[in-house]
Amino acid sequence: MAWDTPTYDTYPDPVYRFVDFVGELFSWGLAGGSAVHFIKGLRGSSSGARLASAANAVRQNAPRVAGKFGAYCVFLCAIENAVSFASGRDDDCTAAAAVGTTCGLYGMRRGGGAPAAARWALLGATGCLGMDYAAMVWEISKYYEEMNRSQPVPIVRRPEPGCGPPRWFRMPPFVTREKDHHGTSEC
Repeated sequence: MAWDTPTYDTYPDPVYRFVDFVGELFSWGLAGGSAVHFIKGLRGSSSGARLASAANAVRQNAPRVAGKFGAYCVFLCAIENAVSFASGRDDDCTAAAAVGTTCGLYGMRRGGGAPAAARWALLGATGCLGMDYAAMVWEISKYYEEMNRSQPVPIVRRPEPGCGPPRWFRMPPFVTREKDHHGTSEC
């Protein structure tokens, strides 16, 4: 890609970011669905036609998985934009609410009613917040690593013998008294 080629980040319109995000998740679903269904096709066929069966499984199932990923991404983006527009801010809580709602819709689609939707929503929201927290910790650790790298390493010198704290500041040696077999000390 050339340097003068514009990217979606330079456009102020969120529609381009939306299209890019949906296309990216569609691609991830296509790649993941291809890998999973290729392995399933290899394992679930007779020994003579394993490769043909795996390719057939990918051809039949990977577009379906990619379409589901793209559809859930459309729900996720729509809900996240609605929540951020309604609340007037765009932060981790709006993303967690959108992911939780999308996962709740997924739980309802799979069956199980409201309890399944609540479980999936809780799982999605906590997963989103956990990943955001992990990313924040990662960025902070990288910041401190860079900050420590830019500072010179301090030189630590051992004190010379006879040098140390003043005599009045020194602690007396710690002496323990041995206990006899009854648990009392020998005083």
